[in-house]
Amino acid sequence: MVGSPTVSNARKTARLFAAIFLCAIGTTLLSLWFFRFYAEIDGGRSPHSLFVVMASIFVIAAGPRLVASFTAKHLAYLSLIGIFIGAFLAVAVPTWAPVGSGITAIAGTFLEIFVYKSLLSLSNVAMRKVFVTATVGGIFTGSVLPFDAPTALFAASVCMALAVALAASHLDPDPATGEGRFALSVHVRRQIILRARPAAGLIVLAFVAHLASANAMPLGPGLTGGAYLAALALLWLSAIAHDDTSHISLIRCLVLISAVVCAMRLSGSFGAEAVAFVETALGIIVWTGIIVVALDLATYAEIPFSTIMGGVYLLLTGPAALIYLVSLAAPSLPAMLSSSLADAVIICLLVFCGLYLLNEQSLDDLFWGAHDDEGKTSNDGEALPATDEGEASATFHNLDLSASPSATASECETVDAIARLAAEAQLTAREQEVLGLLAEGRSAPFIAEYLSIERSTAKTHVTRIYAKLGVHTRQELISLVLSAKGLEATEH
Repeated sequence: MVGSPTVSNARKTARLFAAIFLCAIGTTLLSLWFFRFYAEIDGGRSPHSLFVVMASIFVIAAGPRLVASFTAKHLAYLSLIGIFIGAFLAVAVPTWAPVGSGITAIAGTFLEIFVYKSLLSLSNVAMRKVFVTATVGGIFTGSVLPFDAPTALFAASVCMALAVALAASHLDPDPATGEGRFALSVHVRRQIILRARPAAGLIVLAFVAHLASANAMPLGPGLTGGAYLAALALLWLSAIAHDDTSHISLIRCLVLISAVVCAMRLSGSFGAEAVAFVETALGIIVWTGIIVVALDLATYAEIPFSTIMGGVYLLLTGPAALIYLVSLAAPSLPAMLSSSLADAVIICLLVFCGLYLLNEQSLDDLFWGAHDDEGKTSNDGEALPATDEGEASATFHNLDLSASPSATASECETVDAIARLAAEAQLTAREQEVLGLLAEGRSAPFIAEYLSIERSTAKTHVTRIYAKLGVHTRQELISLVLSAKGLEATEH
């Protein structure tokens, strides 16, 4: 039936949107219940972040082994059972309430990670759009629902159950591919090396963002909705609309807003609601944006999905857990961290992060490996492509990639082949455009001039395309396009 694959993809996207939306509502209600619960028994000091850190460490250490022994679907169901057991203990057995709350928090973290894994069955662009819009919408919905503590816990469990039910069929699309790997005919994994500079920068940024968002005063529904809409708009511009596979736009956005929050508090010229508005938006942008980066990384990294997500959750909740533990011995620490001196120091740290720790070169080295002026990577000693004109011995001369009505059948087949390769390797729109030019035999300097971009940017695109497609020379790439073109012709 003509158009049935499109309908199927649309249904899958809608299904996963609903799963992420419900999961976000559930985790938000769970967090709100957790803080209300400990407000009654421990004066508001909640160890929620500590439990999430414990879950993150366990996911990093044992996640790959668990996924090797069980399917992600079964692990998600086991996490759901853990949530119900923890909730029962917390509500029905008062003496076991702290244990039950901990089980609920840890199982909720596990379930959230496995539900997110279902997004890897979407294209890169669809994955980002679904996650950002569903997560921001779900967190807002969960935060404004007028539930008391027991009702919030029950509603959270129901939302989590529905999320698992919707995502379950997309958690293990191809068990033979292994953890976090989906059946793509052209897709290779790339070794990612954790580098000191960007790692230190991300830790500082996560710490600063936690301080800002944790100090935010509660806002009314109208201002809260405005803050969430502002966060959604900024996330859309920096993580979706901008074609940026090193995520430099998103990181710059986080650094800038963090600095703005500290400057607003330091100046004393802004009202409490104005500061809280920006702090609330920052918290959403940091949490959602960093997970978007992790999901994107999971599409091409050799690192198991559970290890990536466990590390990200550790990054996001580690500062809160550390502050919680230190504040047990030094109760004055939270007040010290919200002082004017602390804000001034944080602004200096953010400037240092933006200019050195998290600059474009540092992030590019982290996600894709450093490359020299000839387009070769130094990530792990592999020689990735040189981009001179001499390699283009086999070319598609004068190929029009616009697929106009007057295009020949051969040209249309080439366009379809490039689109297929781009979808399977999850290339961005800009990378697909560059791939089309590379298939013509164009060099990086020509591509830079043709697309009005810097030569270094063009070479970066070429390096990433070669890495995603698993080729090392221009000839290999053109042969791959020809092979895909032949497959397209066979299928039609």
